[in-house]
Amino acid sequence: MALRLLLPLLLLAATLLIAQAQGIGSSASDCCLKNSRKTIPSSWVKSYSLQGPESGCLLRAVVFTTKKNKKICASPTDPTVQKLIQNLDKKVKNDKRKGHSPRAGGRPKRQKRQRV
Repeated sequence: MALRLLLPLLLLAATLLIAQAQGIGSSASDCCLKNSRKTIPSSWVKSYSLQGPESGCLLRAVVFTTKKNKKICASPTDPTVQKLIQNLDKKVKNDKRKGHSPRAGGRPKRQKRQRV
């Protein structure tokens, strides 16, 4: 009788342990595992974010988002990456000063045609 009650509890505990070991529910599931060594053209990039231990990732990286919504990981110590970050920060600062809200793809909003 006690075995009937104990067996489902043991199965539930084992399932929870396996799920926890696999990292289910972990916020670090989209971390960069390595950094690209290729130069990233500034015309491709629309934004960036930083990742590291404070965001739950082992590798410190700059994650660039391209205009096609692709992610490119780069080393934060690379001088070309630092220059690209500075250029993006300047662009955002200038857009805010001018009162522009940046659109995806960097294109201006398309106007609707009026029928006559």
